[in-house]
Amino acid sequence: MLAANAVGGSLLDKLRDQIASYLMLHDVCIVSAVSAQGAWAMPVRYHSHGLKVDLVAPRWADVIWYVEQDPNVFLVIESHRAAGLCWLQYQGIAQPVAAPNWTELLPGWKSMTAPDDLYQVIRVTPKRIELVDENRGWGARETLEL
Repeated sequence: MLAANAVGGSLLDKLRDQIASYLMLHDVCIVSAVSAQGAWAMPVRYHSHGLKVDLVAPRWADVIWYVEQDPNVFLVIESHRAAGLCWLQYQGIAQPVAAPNWTELLPGWKSMTAPDDLYQVIRVTPKRIELVDENRGWGARETLEL
């Protein structure tokens, strides 16, 4: 396990780059949130900016309500490119994005309906990211704490 406070600059930079590349290669995750009323989870599309991600969630999903109750969210991003089981566990703080860049988030959008009418964007800033890769052995993981 690698933690940000226990690793020299080059190993930490390598892990950050590895995680940023992983995020960039994928575009779907499971986002989960918790409130006093219970837990909630669903798949959403996302777009990464380094280690931050912008979630594109349908308005009917009530994700804004959950984020308002508690901004802590948990994402799971499974690799569909790895030969074996590999995924990221991403814990972060979510906040709504007031003016999303729809051209970047939904390239080639062709609908007559404005994206703002259908989707809401939530930016998640990471607190802890774990890369789990069972190709390197059961339970093999690397952790980045921010």
